[in-house]
Amino acid sequence: MNILITGGAGFIGKTLANKLIFDGISTTIIDIKNDNFLIATDKRIHIQGDVCEPSIMKRVFSNQIFDGIVHLAAVSRVIEAENNPDECWRTNVGGVKTLLKAIEQSTQKPWLIFGSSREVYGEAQSLPVKESDAKKAVNIYGESKIEGERLFTDFAHNQNLNCAIVRFSNVYGNRFDIFDRVIPRFIRAIATGNTLTIEGGEQLIDFTHIDDTVNSLLKLIDYLGNNEVIQTEFHFCPGFGWSLYDLISSIEQAIGKTASVKVNQKRNYDVVKFVGDTTKIKTELGLEQFLHLQEGIQKSISEYLYDMELSAK
Repeated sequence: MNILITGGAGFIGKTLANKLIFDGISTTIIDIKNDNFLIATDKRIHIQGDVCEPSIMKRVFSNQIFDGIVHLAAVSRVIEAENNPDECWRTNVGGVKTLLKAIEQSTQKPWLIFGSSREVYGEAQSLPVKESDAKKAVNIYGESKIEGERLFTDFAHNQNLNCAIVRFSNVYGNRFDIFDRVIPRFIRAIATGNTLTIEGGEQLIDFTHIDDTVNSLLKLIDYLGNNEVIQTEFHFCPGFGWSLYDLISSIEQAIGKTASVKVNQKRNYDVVKFVGDTTKIKTELGLEQFLHLQEGIQKSISEYLYDMELSAK
């Protein structure tokens, strides 16, 4: 098997790529970043390039044949999308169009996974949210993901390809993460005695550990590779809502320090509450057990403090 991961030097992409490579699966990643944290082996090809660039994507498919594609390349944070909407749309929608055009021109028939987000739902009318619920994004990032989902679904239908839309929910857990995201930022603030800032404070969030995310993707890869034509969508999350105060309490217990907290007003582009319905991943993928937040935080502390501990030596 040969798999292409776009955005393969990002948090989820890098973790997935390393797992696939470790398991002996040939893996090609394309990312605008170069990265030294990927396992060095003849099972890995790393292409530094922009998924939005047609000539690069055409060359990728001219040189290799892929059994499957995991599309994770994106402007991946809500705040970055709000600050630079043109770049968000260029990457999250333009990159999808360029990728799908390159697949079509290559005449290859891989299965497809599109990395989407809980942000597509906006503020849901009821919890837990089902995959079939209305998509009413309240921010640019969510809007770009809705369009990306549509493009992937239409392409898979027209080309008769297996395709899964995967909606992630606040993934966390290892040193490949962006340290300005909520969990690593809270962990590092509490560990160093700095004040952490909450935007609003009413959030109820389905936090997902990276190990569960990657395990779910591996199950999905097997599922798509061993079924007749399927076009589907899944929530990859535990199906439990935790408040930011639950999160802070879990970190305090794990570290043995008390947090200093400042609460700001809610930002108008933040989704306050999301808990995903997990019926489909249980029945169709057999995914029953996700890490509880307390267990996930305990597992993540050393990952998020790794560079701080090194510098202290």
